[in-house]
Amino acid sequence: MSNKLKVAYYLLRFPQLTETFILREMILLRQLGLDVRVFSLTPPLPSSVMHQEVQEMMPYVHYSPFLLSARLLQAQCRFLLRSPAKYMRALFRAIWQTWPEPAALARVLIAFPKSVYFAQQVQDLHMDHIHAHFAWVNGIAAQIAADLIGVTFSLHLHAWELFARNQESVRRQLELATRIVTVSEYHRQYIANLCPRWLPEDIRVVHYGLDPAEFTPAHVPAKDGQVRIISVGSLLEKKGHEYLIDACAQLAEKGYRFHCSIVGSGSLQGALQARIDRYQLQEHVSLLGAKNQADVQNLYRQSDIFVLACVVAQSGDRDGMPNVLLEAMAMELAVVTTPVTGIPELVHDGENGLLAPERDAQALANKIELLIKDQDLRHELGKRGRQTVLAEYDIRQTAAQLAAVFQEIHPQ
Repeated sequence: MSNKLKVAYYLLRFPQLTETFILREMILLRQLGLDVRVFSLTPPLPSSVMHQEVQEMMPYVHYSPFLLSARLLQAQCRFLLRSPAKYMRALFRAIWQTWPEPAALARVLIAFPKSVYFAQQVQDLHMDHIHAHFAWVNGIAAQIAADLIGVTFSLHLHAWELFARNQESVRRQLELATRIVTVSEYHRQYIANLCPRWLPEDIRVVHYGLDPAEFTPAHVPAKDGQVRIISVGSLLEKKGHEYLIDACAQLAEKGYRFHCSIVGSGSLQGALQARIDRYQLQEHVSLLGAKNQADVQNLYRQSDIFVLACVVAQSGDRDGMPNVLLEAMAMELAVVTTPVTGIPELVHDGENGLLAPERDAQALANKIELLIKDQDLRHELGKRGRQTVLAEYDIRQTAAQLAAVFQEIHPQ
């Protein structure tokens, strides 16, 4: 039997276009010598937009069978016959964790047979540990495996599942994990305040990471002299795209020559397009839809300024530390963003980027205007931004830090 540490990544769905950072992380962990396998509760959505690196992980992906399949039934019988008390304990604890959220409870009950099946797979494959990104249904699936077979598991906390969900439900999930990992100091303090079981020093902070070699600066100047602005993020409230459009309206009114491209898809597409039309910004602002990583990188190269106007949504949802900020900074784009959650730990106003208060289109326009007028400032902030990524957010470093967390739990 191999001596490699075997880590099962529990994901709700694999692959997902918006979870590129998890894909990169798993690939690097495998390169570091860990046997990382993916256990996906649901199949991928039909889509023509997918990152090329997905194929590198596909040989190590396990999907759950359909709910009425014989394999799922066999897994239930296996645990019911061998350990009925453990089976019922796992079921009741899954219900307990989501009781305050009826919609989440329904999802967990639907996923329970799949979670039991995955527990069987994890046991048969002799996996040492389960790592679940997000405190959500896949995290509860990890808890079910822990109850059934005694495997350890860690939760990796990010944004929506921490900030926007029912806080009692989140606290219950946090209480049961073997280890908690998160992405910023802001998150560490938030988790410690939410769940007193976890002291701040016991919560591991592992930043997002990327490979700087994949995001090398190669700026392509605009032939028409326009300043090109890019924003990348799902068309959701927390991304603050409406404030970027409002800022663009102010810049257009002042007569600046620029074009802003917004990359992403989501429920606000219609509302955002209507906002563009209302301001008559069709020549200045474009919604480009979802793009794969190669296309996004090409857009970075053709851009001068990156803007992400993050806000805390009315639901409480917010970004953690958007990975696209790392990408843009690695490409030496001057970035303008807002001091939401962990972002100020990455972007320091006036040093490696610019910060504007959230939900303040005027302040955002002023920051963008500074960069439109001052090419030297754009270049200087861009260079410092890349230096920040090289020093603190190289995925080789962050993957090694995460591997150390796993090895701390299971010394080889």
